[in-house]
Parts: sequence; structure tokens; C-alpha cells
Amino acid sequence: MKVNFSKLLFLLLAMPFVTAFAQTENTDAFANIVNPITISETRALHFGTLSVSATAGTCVLTAAGVRSQTGGVTLTSFTPTATSAAYTVTGSANLNYAITLPAAPITVTRGGGSETMTVSTYTSNKVGNAGTLNGSATDTFTVGATLNVFANQMAGLYQGNFNVTVAYN
Repeated sequence: MKVNFSKLLFLLLAMPFVTAFAQTENTDAFANIVNPITISETRALHFGTLSVSATAGTCVLTAAGVRSQTGGVTLTSFTPTATSAAYTVTGSANLNYAITLPAAPITVTRGGGSETMTVSTYTSNKVGNAGTLNGSATDTFTVGATLNVFANQMAGLYQGNFNVTVAYN
């Protein structure tokens, strides 16, 4: 086999020299860690003291702590009085967070008995259930709901619990 050196030389000269055109960039890598977001209850949700009749009704407690009634429920001024639930949120300053309230009703049960009522229609005082941690990395919000009372509901203290979740947006 005979090698044509002129053709070989031409091919070698025509090949691009890739290494002559390569460039390297030293790139930085970053990660920003935020403080964990936390929530703590500072006040429990309490519909206050009410009386009932032979007609079912509701006690609506706004996030601002204002009560109203429907049907056979009558609001009283006896203690304990009504309070919306209150929470403090902490995390990293100036970050936004979302509030998740229960979508389904929860059941409250009479202490020492088996009678129940439901709590539904949760609302917060934050527009769109969203808040922003201030420069000190804290914020507060309140929650209200609706207590659904049966006709002739048995007297007693009813109790249950529900979850409120916060998460960074």
C-alpha cells in the first residue's frame, strides 16, 4: 500500500484544532438556606357560651372574633367568651408563606359523653390565606370557623382539634 504524503498532509492541515479553540470558565456555585418555618398556637378557637333550642343552627365566629348565630342558636355573654384562634409564624425575614386550613369539617365531642357537633368553613384574617414574615422573621394571624349545632344539643363542653399548616411559597 502506497501512501500519498501530500494527501495525508492536506488532511492533517484541514482538520480543525479543537484544543486551540477550547475555553474554560470557573463557575461559582451557591445555596441559600432559609430558617425552617414554624407555627405556634397562641390562643385556641372557642365559640364561647351559647344556648340551643329545638331548631338546629350555627354559631359563626369570624377570624376577627365576632360571633353571629342562625337558627335555634342563641349567643350569651357568659364565660368562657368567644375567641378566634391565633397563631405566630416564624422563619426567615421577608419571605411569603401560605396557610392551609382544614377543608373538611372536624368533629367536637362532649366531654364525658358521645354527643358531637361539627366545625367547618374555616377562615383566616390573611387575604388569600397568605402572609409575609416581617423584618424580624415573624408574623401573626387568626382563624375563625362555623360551629354546626343540632336541635336540642346536649349541654356540656365540647372539644376537638384541627390542623393549621404554614409553608413557604
